[in-house]
Amino acid sequence: MSYALRNTLILSLVFLLITGGGWAYIEFLQKPELERLQGEITEKRTELSNKQQTANQYDMLSEQYENAQYYIKNYDKGLYFSSNEDKVFDFINQLNSGPAVTDFSFTFVDSTSQGQFGIINMQISGSGFYRNVVNFIRRIELSKPINKIANLNISPINNLESYGRVNFNFALASYYSRSSIVDATELTISNSILESVYNPFYPFIREIEPNEENLIDIESSSLVALSSNAVFVIDQNGSMQKLQVGDRVYLGRLETVNIQQQSAIFELNKGGIIEHVTLEVQQ
Repeated sequence: MSYALRNTLILSLVFLLITGGGWAYIEFLQKPELERLQGEITEKRTELSNKQQTANQYDMLSEQYENAQYYIKNYDKGLYFSSNEDKVFDFINQLNSGPAVTDFSFTFVDSTSQGQFGIINMQISGSGFYRNVVNFIRRIELSKPINKIANLNISPINNLESYGRVNFNFALASYYSRSSIVDATELTISNSILESVYNPFYPFIREIEPNEENLIDIESSSLVALSSNAVFVIDQNGSMQKLQVGDRVYLGRLETVNIQQQSAIFELNKGGIIEHVTLEVQQ
């Protein structure tokens, strides 16, 4: 074999190796990489398009968000922004001001969650005058935080020193937010109270109060003299006493004086039963 032919064969082999290697490199390495990069470009273009659409809606969405925040902040009701029952107690305690209920107790029961929201369950009990209890419940329901009252029980305290007072207890469910999407709003207190509230538990017939002040007991006294607006009586202790129209006596007051009939009329309240007792001058 000639020298020239040998060199030609060697060069041809080298050329084939280089060509085959280049083809293999492109086919098995570069081509899959190009396909991967093309796929990433397609994904990036899609992502860019979506973000451009979002960016184009930014001004509109920002305005909607501001309007929603304004609406929520100025809405009559709002959520607590903590699952801490102490925060709820502090707020409920603030409501119990002015004519307040007494022996107010607050018992935490449990806390449950429902998605972005949660409920703190508590039991509240105490006592007070019926009107104050009604206004306390009214403030809880009308103030800013969302509080739901259930299983309300009210019972009268039937003893002489506590007429008009009641015991009460109810379950309280306080709703709070578990997300930070909405900014915290001020938990304002409703000042709406009822000045006059009829107490259906107040007994019509009550025990007669003892005569602890030692007032004149008209039914155990006698009328001895009178003038146009005053009378003189001998009281239950045998003492002479002077009374003017409107003066207090045991269970009532002196109502009228009748000079012509030589008598005096007293209005007495015997545990809810109104009686008019007439005394005449003893001849």
